[in-house]
Amino acid sequence: MRYLFALALAVLALLVMAITPWATIQQALTAFNTPAPVASGCPALPPSPNYYAGGGEAAAIAAINHARASEGLAALALPQNYWQLLPPQQQFTLVNLERTSRGLAPLRWDATLAQIATAYSRQMAQLHFFAHTSPISGDFQDRLNANPQIANHYLAIAENIAGNWAPAAGSMYEYLYNDAAEHCAHRHNILNPQFNFIGIGTAPGGPWHVMSAQELLASNPTNPYIGGTPDTTPPTVSISSTLSASAARLTIHAKARDNQGIASVIWYLDGLNQHSQSGTSWALDIRSLASGQHRLTVYAVDDSQNYATAVLSFHVGPKGITLLG
Repeated sequence: MRYLFALALAVLALLVMAITPWATIQQALTAFNTPAPVASGCPALPPSPNYYAGGGEAAAIAAINHARASEGLAALALPQNYWQLLPPQQQFTLVNLERTSRGLAPLRWDATLAQIATAYSRQMAQLHFFAHTSPISGDFQDRLNANPQIANHYLAIAENIAGNWAPAAGSMYEYLYNDAAEHCAHRHNILNPQFNFIGIGTAPGGPWHVMSAQELLASNPTNPYIGGTPDTTPPTVSISSTLSASAARLTIHAKARDNQGIASVIWYLDGLNQHSQSGTSWALDIRSLASGQHRLTVYAVDDSQNYATAVLSFHVGPKGITLLG
């Protein structure tokens, strides 16, 4: 069963669409600073064997080999240690096997991109969303440009995201062989000869068991990308508040700290789909609030997409605002 939904985002180029098969969901987004060639062809092959129904990763590998045969390609020559690798490294292995079998140079693993991909996968799993725009850290290009190791060091960047019960081979099958509803944006990203770096991350959670992300980058020859030590330490954030004498106005402040750098601070009132405010301060007037209990959450996100939260609960009643313990 598929549910088709659309995501349109102009980031210098590319219309993006999303598809939700029964056991997987995926999206792709690319931002080019210069035109780049992309791989041709756009297969739309139901997996055979059907790894959705059972068999997991092994069945997804068999489905990939069946799809490769339809393109005249030999079965994957998996390394001996493939089944001992973690899903991100399995995806990386499959990416490069698919590239090299088509005469493309392999991509280089990058720890900084991998950390961003892992942290973003964690955001999607823990905050229950699926998109290239995060409710706490912005859109795809903003997120990558927030990292000083990446900003201004690329000619092109791309992101593939997926949710799949078979997070390595299942995601790769959908990216490369069952991607027509996305106009093969995933396939074009993976097989684009311009890219030379990739980072991949996964996180447990979400309706498809595991969320995953691929961050791809083409280095800028005049200002090369060199990466660096990944930042795996989340920031810290705390809330202080001031209540007016009449209890009609609540002013809150967030204090966020990080070992590298804070990229964004954003507040949400009563959930991620409700009122929000960016920045380190927010003043709430009782006239804008419904009676009853409210929960205010602040999110601090660092430049590697690690995040922390702090919460303040309060009640609005006839006597104004009352802070709760």
